[in-house]
Amino acid sequence: MTIEQQDMAISDFEKYMRFILQHKQGFTLENFIIFATSLINFYQGSNLIKETDRIDIALILSRSFNAGISNRITNDDLQEIASLIISDSTIDYSILNPIFG
Repeated sequence: MTIEQQDMAISDFEKYMRFILQHKQGFTLENFIIFATSLINFYQGSNLIKETDRIDIALILSRSFNAGISNRITNDDLQEIASLIISDSTIDYSILNPIFG
C-alpha cells in the first residue's frame, strides 16, 4: 500500500466524520462498519487498491474511528473489526455519495 492510498483513506474517513457530525447522525460502530465496508469495496472496484490492500485500509479506517472515540477499542478488537469489514462485499452508495459528492 502506498502513502497516497493511506492518505486517501484517512481523508475520506475525515469527510465521513465531518458529514456525520454536521448532520447529527450517529457516530456509531455500526454506521462506521457500513461506511468502511462500502468505501473499501468501492476502492477495490475502482482499482484504487488491490485486494491485498483491503486489510491494511480496514485497519487504517478502524484506527481512525477508534481515535474519534478516544481510543476505547483494543488492538485485538480493531483486528476483528477490520476482518469483519473486509468480509463483506456490499457497497452502500447512499453513505458514500455525501463523501464524494
